[in-house]
Amino acid sequence: MEKKHFFIFFGILAALGVYAYVDSRLYGRANNSTVSQNFVINEGEGVNFIAQKLENSGLISNKIWIEVYLWLKNREDNIVAGTYELRPNMPIPEIVDILTSGKGKKEDQTVTIIEGWSNKQIGEYLAEKGVFSKEDFLNETALIEKYRPYFSFLEGLLQGETLEGYLFPDTYNVVKGKTTAEQLAYRMLLNFDKKMTDTLREDVKKNGHSLRDIIIMASIIEKEVSNEEDRKIVSGIFWGRLKQKQPLQSCATISYILGVRKKQYSFEDTRVDSPYNTYIKKGLPPGPIGNPGLSAIKAALYPQTSDYVYFLSDSETGKTYYSRTLDEHNQKKLEHGL
Repeated sequence: MEKKHFFIFFGILAALGVYAYVDSRLYGRANNSTVSQNFVINEGEGVNFIAQKLENSGLISNKIWIEVYLWLKNREDNIVAGTYELRPNMPIPEIVDILTSGKGKKEDQTVTIIEGWSNKQIGEYLAEKGVFSKEDFLNETALIEKYRPYFSFLEGLLQGETLEGYLFPDTYNVVKGKTTAEQLAYRMLLNFDKKMTDTLREDVKKNGHSLRDIIIMASIIEKEVSNEEDRKIVSGIFWGRLKQKQPLQSCATISYILGVRKKQYSFEDTRVDSPYNTYIKKGLPPGPIGNPGLSAIKAALYPQTSDYVYFLSDSETGKTYYSRTLDEHNQKKLEHGL
């Protein structure tokens, strides 16, 4: 009996020891600092990713304990995206309570990045909104080596390129004066990564073009035509020109160079000396001319074959006119003032 009592006693002590250890891990603090910091949870981020970010930020000592606590409380799916003020001296249950209730969520605003906007346009817009300066955004989006290890789709970018083309246009939550250019750039890249599904990536491989080429073409299509069906047809025309070793002759690239959009560009405009001038330079330009949305990316990836050789886009009406011959094309130019 004494031996049996000993094992029971020892088992209770062991259980209490485990309980005490787990309790100390859950209710212990990363450190005693009372200095708060902004912690951002983006839409679509998983528990493991968030836990790792908390550890990397010094808000918890080990990510495994917050994962365990979320699992024990069955709250893994209750985390609310947003920006929070957290402190390293907070125990894990308090952090979880804040992140799953949203009650510590800071007051934020939304910014809407328009499809096709260049990095410069995005930077100017964010500066107008008071989020951060245009210079901060442009400097951050030039740091491709900083982000390349985290996003495989950046592997094909060349030295000297920026993140232009891969900052997915969408509506984002920001905190004025708090959200940094780094945080927003990361969220936009993460959004691009999510939108590029496994199917799309596989189809890029089958397509015969690199993802980089697809994004460059998509950025041009985005600015040329707005209708989804037109985009597929124009994509077929542009890829056909490249195959025939002809210049793309895209007005969108002239707009990118000049920084102004016109209904009709002059002959002198199309002679401007720039590697992005697709009237005088054959092949794709050296990089995207904006950040395309999913519709334009799909159009670049899935072009529609037609017997059209030329097209005209009316930016005021959104109408696109197609031609099979140069004479027909020139006639439509006169007819529609394009």
